[in-house]
Amino acid sequence: MPRKERLFILGLPQIIQLQGHNKCDLFTADEDYDYFLQCIDKAISRYGGDLHSYCLLADKALLLITPNEKENIGAIIQHVGRRYVPYFNKKYQRSGSLWEGRYKSCLVEPENYLLPSMHYIESGGTLLNVAAADYRWSSYSHNAGLVSLPRITPHAEYNLLAKTSLQRGEAYRRFSHKPIGSYILQRITECIHQNTILGMAKFCQQLESQLQGNVRPRKRGRPRKNYNISEQQLNFIETKIRLLCQQYSYTEIKLPIIQDVAYTPELLSFSMSPQRLTSSNDQTILSSDGSLSCLQFVNQHPTLLQGSRIWYQGPIFRHAADQEDRLEQHYQVGIEAFGWSNDAIVAEQLQLQYELFKLLALEKEVELRINYIGSLSEFSRFRNALTAYFQPFSILLDSQRQAWLATTPEKLLVDYPIELKPVITQAPKLNQFLTGTAVERFQQLQQLLNDMGLPYIVTPNLYPASHYSDLLFEWHGERIGAHSLLCRGGRYDEFLSQTMQQPSNGCGFAFMLDNLIKLLVAEGYRPGEYYDYKIIVIADTDIDSALGFYVCRQLRRSFSGVAVVFDCADQLAIKRQTHANKKSDNIIVIIHDDEFINLELICKQQHEVGLSLDTIRGRISHLIQR
Repeated sequence: MPRKERLFILGLPQIIQLQGHNKCDLFTADEDYDYFLQCIDKAISRYGGDLHSYCLLADKALLLITPNEKENIGAIIQHVGRRYVPYFNKKYQRSGSLWEGRYKSCLVEPENYLLPSMHYIESGGTLLNVAAADYRWSSYSHNAGLVSLPRITPHAEYNLLAKTSLQRGEAYRRFSHKPIGSYILQRITECIHQNTILGMAKFCQQLESQLQGNVRPRKRGRPRKNYNISEQQLNFIETKIRLLCQQYSYTEIKLPIIQDVAYTPELLSFSMSPQRLTSSNDQTILSSDGSLSCLQFVNQHPTLLQGSRIWYQGPIFRHAADQEDRLEQHYQVGIEAFGWSNDAIVAEQLQLQYELFKLLALEKEVELRINYIGSLSEFSRFRNALTAYFQPFSILLDSQRQAWLATTPEKLLVDYPIELKPVITQAPKLNQFLTGTAVERFQQLQQLLNDMGLPYIVTPNLYPASHYSDLLFEWHGERIGAHSLLCRGGRYDEFLSQTMQQPSNGCGFAFMLDNLIKLLVAEGYRPGEYYDYKIIVIADTDIDSALGFYVCRQLRRSFSGVAVVFDCADQLAIKRQTHANKKSDNIIVIIHDDEFINLELICKQQHEVGLSLDTIRGRISHLIQR
């Protein structure tokens, strides 16, 4: 079977991994590490390229290099092997290969994954058991601004961290302070072992179109083509979210599907694509954005602006991607908070989202992307600069992109013809328009997320889909392909203040339940695993029925999202139990006396007797939140 050809795209850095044969040591003494680095220096000097970071472990070497030509990486590794392997074999009286097969590699999208890749390398792939600053054989001290290593050439994306080397080192230290998220770690590992590209979905799609081949890592098995969303699956997700909202003190509200916007036309601009219905006055729309519906609700109840937490669920409608005249129904759950100016409320909402992914066992399959776009005026200046910059190249754009140029030119930085790549590289950057106060605010949020242990990746090309300002965030699950968006949100204080004509604070987000269910199914969940629990309370025939009603009330208070039924049929308890057992999702609680310390619990191959009511609550809580 022929070997897979290595990917090469001029200008993209590559992660290189050299492993010791049979995991044997590559380095034993300090002079071994020194000599290996000398070999790297001579190879790069001879064949060309830039070394951005490295880490040498006893049995592994990790490098981040941008080669000048396709053959350079291979030539560099060959040069190192021809010099270092004979040196090592002679010194330690051994023979044969030192490397474990071919070197492993992956290309890196610099804009979003350069810094995570440097962090991964300088932490030894998270294998280092000492602080990075104290480890001699990595480039961390240089990139953190603590020492100067001539062999290191900073990448252009690293230079964007700050204006001076001292400030860049400080910014990189802050970035490296947080641990690498499990999702990022898994993606980097997969890309290295499969020789693919570590990049965002749109970036990889563009390259796949250009190269006519796959550039992303693949999971085992054939990918699913169809995902049928069932009522059972929706109930399963909504129950999980309802319980979380109760724990975080959010109150549910009901929003209409069809809305009259005659009295609040200024709110309509919050949604980028309202789906209009035919009406005599053109003032009736289908709900296409839950946040828009929520803002209309708040406009009708302005006291909520003083401090409230609300959540909603229901369908939204969007034009089909392939047929503009056809509407598609999607499912959404949204959460909004009003009245808090501190970004701690955003951090709390991010924690709630991460908590849901952990409950669904998806925390290793999702990625949180955050960005700071500044105030509306700062972002407007950025847009104007982009419009002026791209105007001379408008003849190269299709009709869709020319429309973006007039309204949302930042989309061109994400979705552009490949021949415009050199133009995109030189385009104005958002951070050039942000004030020092804005940058400091974003740094404070990042520090808060680091302290919370919440993994994220700063994504400079994350731009608003609605009229958000300041902070933006999205959760993605690349496993389900191009439509990977699971959750989106941010702050919209300025828009809210302008439309409400008073100082107001608002932030929120929405879960895209369709995509969330697709990811669950892709990860192996089956319809039978989406439990629709019901608690059946049964009392012995000689027990007063009032006791059964009391137990039901207590259980309803504890589990508001679960149906609790008191079976008071005129039958023997054993017959009622047999009938309740016919549905596997039923949880049966049997009362044997009036002390509530001798309750019986039957559910899913679990049968316990002699339990107290508090113990019953704990058992049920553990079961329904698995």
